[in-house]
Amino acid sequence: MESPHLIFLRNVVNNKPASSEKLRDALHRLDHMLTDLTNNLRVTYGGPYVGLKHTPQQHRICIAEQQWSLQERGWGVAVCTSHPVHGWRAEWRLAAVSRERLPLIVNALPALFAGYAAAVDVSPTASRPSTKRIHEIAELFAH
Repeated sequence: MESPHLIFLRNVVNNKPASSEKLRDALHRLDHMLTDLTNNLRVTYGGPYVGLKHTPQQHRICIAEQQWSLQERGWGVAVCTSHPVHGWRAEWRLAAVSRERLPLIVNALPALFAGYAAAVDVSPTASRPSTKRIHEIAELFAH
């Protein structure tokens, strides 16, 4: 049986209305799930852009080893500043984005999972159970 927060997010992607409080809770749970999976896989991926109107390519969802603070570093998913010289810098966890960016994050989830599944397929970690789980999540969001 699939995780309720994933089913909830898939339904929101498919235009089911939801409160921002419930969306943030589901994204928080997704963040924890992805922290475990990405820590096991350790495959970097620059996902879909989620910039606002005037700067559509300024931010993107990235899976990488993130520098969350001076003391905290770890693998996970974040909305990152996309800079051509300095690379990605984690700005927000998925559940902590602005009200204006929240729908962009949710609608980008299918592309994020499809792209990350393709990225792990060509990595040395392709045979791990975490890769299978990423594919299951990608498949869920594809429908």
